[in-house]
Amino acid sequence: MTNEELEAHFRSLGWKTEHFPVGSQTFIIIRNYMIPTGSHIGRTCDVAIERTTTIPYVPPPAIHTRPALVPLSTLNTMQSPLGPDWQYWSRLVRVQATPQRIVAHIATIFSEV
Repeated sequence: MTNEELEAHFRSLGWKTEHFPVGSQTFIIIRNYMIPTGSHIGRTCDVAIERTTTIPYVPPPAIHTRPALVPLSTLNTMQSPLGPDWQYWSRLVRVQATPQRIVAHIATIFSEV
């Protein structure tokens, strides 16, 4: 899997994506992601995932949300390098990454909140 395949999959789901550079890192931002499960079901937020340069693709160990959905420093969250209105969620993808598994991973994070 590549970043391009992941982004193409996001767009095939109707998600609007864009790139956001922060220093030497670039993030894929999904705009207006609708949370499908959990206590925030139906709420929208922006979700960011760091683009990776590893081959084979190794998913980053976090997602970032805007706005913060839980108090910072709870549920393995902290301030994000994306800025003060973003929240970093420390979450590992524990399976071989495919676009479909990344989408499931994002949904699973919200199902636990």
